[in-house]
Amino acid sequence: MDSSNRIRLRKSARYIFTFSAFLVAAVVFLAFIIPLVLVYFPNLAGTRVSGFKKITSVNSSSEFLSLIKVTLFSLKIALGSSFVAFAAGFPAAFFCARRKFLFRKVLLGFSAVPLCIPVLIAALGFVSVYGMSGILNKMFSFLSGGEKSRFLYSQWGIMIAQGFYNFPLIMSIVSRYWESLPSEKENAARLLGAGEGKVFITITFPELVPVLLSALIPVFLFCFFSFMMVLLFSAPGTSTLEVEIYQAVKTSLDIKRASSLAVAETISALLIVSVYILLSGKKYSGESGQVFDCVEKYPLGQKPFVSKSASFIEILFFIFIMAVIILFFIFPFAGIAVSGFTARIKGKDVFSLNQYKMLFKSPGFWDSLWSTVKISFFTGMVCTITAAVYSLTLHAIKKSWKKQILEIFSLLPMAVSSVVLGFGLTILIKKGNVWSLILVQSALFWPLAYRQINAALGKIPSDVINAVRIYSDSYTDGIFRVILPWIRKSLFSSFGFCFAFSAGDTTLPLILSIPKFQTLSLYTYRLSGSYRFNTACASGTILALICFVVFVISEKAGGNK
Repeated sequence: MDSSNRIRLRKSARYIFTFSAFLVAAVVFLAFIIPLVLVYFPNLAGTRVSGFKKITSVNSSSEFLSLIKVTLFSLKIALGSSFVAFAAGFPAAFFCARRKFLFRKVLLGFSAVPLCIPVLIAALGFVSVYGMSGILNKMFSFLSGGEKSRFLYSQWGIMIAQGFYNFPLIMSIVSRYWESLPSEKENAARLLGAGEGKVFITITFPELVPVLLSALIPVFLFCFFSFMMVLLFSAPGTSTLEVEIYQAVKTSLDIKRASSLAVAETISALLIVSVYILLSGKKYSGESGQVFDCVEKYPLGQKPFVSKSASFIEILFFIFIMAVIILFFIFPFAGIAVSGFTARIKGKDVFSLNQYKMLFKSPGFWDSLWSTVKISFFTGMVCTITAAVYSLTLHAIKKSWKKQILEIFSLLPMAVSSVVLGFGLTILIKKGNVWSLILVQSALFWPLAYRQINAALGKIPSDVINAVRIYSDSYTDGIFRVILPWIRKSLFSSFGFCFAFSAGDTTLPLILSIPKFQTLSLYTYRLSGSYRFNTACASGTILALICFVVFVISEKAGGNK
């Protein structure tokens, strides 16, 4: 084959791949839009809703009051969880940004936990430590004369579990920005006689407010859409919108109530996303292209011109914060591994490999493991392709108002929960299948990939972009030869994020109820529900390791650029 034919064949392959990528993106967008429309307007589905309960006589006032009550409780739980995440994450961000201490990089490394370790695993960890048969609860029972603490199965238990699971996100985002803040204003205020407290309140904290809010809002949404922890830890008679929608769809088959709850949840989330959009539009130094050298970090309690009493208080506060993080973050995750290697023999908990032996002998475990790898791989691929197509399209558009509309659309999945979209899919199709699960997961998770890919595209020098436009035969040719190789690290990283989110998703496989199918997360959930908690912890440990390994490999696979 001569060179001209080879070039022609390569161009044809690129056009076919580009067309296929746009087709995949279009299908993903339809998988988001159509089920969502059916949730809010279920009558459009016609006879497809026949399997749901028809309500003829409804006390509208009592239903409205119930809806308001559930919505307020959901907002309360999300706000409380966000406050816990702030209370732990903000002080930790200060120490990571402005102080030197042992294991600082390890603490910052915890920022990967909410991104690659599923919520179900965190929930199992809290149960293993603070549950009725948990490690610390047994110690508390021994010290209190037989009385066990039930704090985990309360509102505060849910808020603490969710807050500490998400606190690394606030810590990493805020600390990264905090250490890049120039110190000229702070030093000038000190020279004028201002104390450290006044400097922080009047100068430092106002600078941090935009980035702090932009970190808190996604955490709030994660907690607002929380399903698994509320399902496991909520007290009888209390529930959030997410759990109520699930129960209305799967238990009572009440489509009208489920639709009303979904509308209330989405409207509430849209209001929060609107605030996020406004904050994202405000440029602060960390996002405006300015780069500052990191300020000098001082050892704990050794900052110059600070009194000994203030230094001593700082050290005590650091010890307190680290103790709380160890107690409510490190212990639960360590408790999963401990419980997985524990068996009760002759009334005593002893080290044992029996849980893993039982798993490895179970055909259901291997089937669910293969299903997880398969589903997560395809979901990661579809999300990455969709995000790349969307980002490249966005960067090719010159008119700013069109770009703004596309940016807003990319944020819409943040305002829709997996239960709501899964509910819409059950209206659209009678029985879920593997491909419907991949599509609906991709419809929710692709913005995670888009954030990374779009940021990577924005960092390509303008000279490179101009050279691509001048010297490439076509825009497609420039994309394949220059743009995609340039952003390959973000492509691999995006795949790892979406793989981990898909592997840890328990909600969609649960609500779609695919016949003769379960993922490893669903298998783990069912083990914990059948009073095989130690086996569930062993299964959860394997799931966490898979997510973590794929996450790390994807971070390293793209090279240094």
